[in-house]
Amino acid sequence: MCHFYSNPLSILLVLPDSDISVLQPHLTKDYLNALRSLPSMRNYVQDKLAEKDTVEVKAILFDDEYFTSLLPQFVEMLHANARTVSEAVVVLAALCERAGKNVGSAELYLDTLNGDLKPETPLVREMLQYQRYSLPIPLPQTPSTTQPNPSLLPWLFRHS
Repeated sequence: MCHFYSNPLSILLVLPDSDISVLQPHLTKDYLNALRSLPSMRNYVQDKLAEKDTVEVKAILFDDEYFTSLLPQFVEMLHANARTVSEAVVVLAALCERAGKNVGSAELYLDTLNGDLKPETPLVREMLQYQRYSLPIPLPQTPSTTQPNPSLLPWLFRHS
């Protein structure tokens, strides 16, 4: 965990309602450029380019003040995606358990974060087929929702 605590930008992950004015002194040009170079930010910019929103792209890439003002929105998107991934892993783990597969939630979660779990992964295909032809299963409760939504699995693999 040293790499997490040594990176000042990790504060963005633990403060969902962070006040940018508190973070402003710590957001140097180098840190803002590091945020701009993240794969998720590249995907966001590519989506904006696909929408032909070049004004927005220029502002994100070259206007530090504008980019900083967007950070709360990006942090909220990050937290929402993290909740969705977590719920999808809970669903997949429940399917694996019911099918008698010896795969734990932690392993599935790490594989998902590493990009090793995709729709074409044999385990995922097998579990989706298993769910299609089996009875509904009770899923474990999660803190963020009362019941994970099994329809989250396809979403997970489009966004990983």
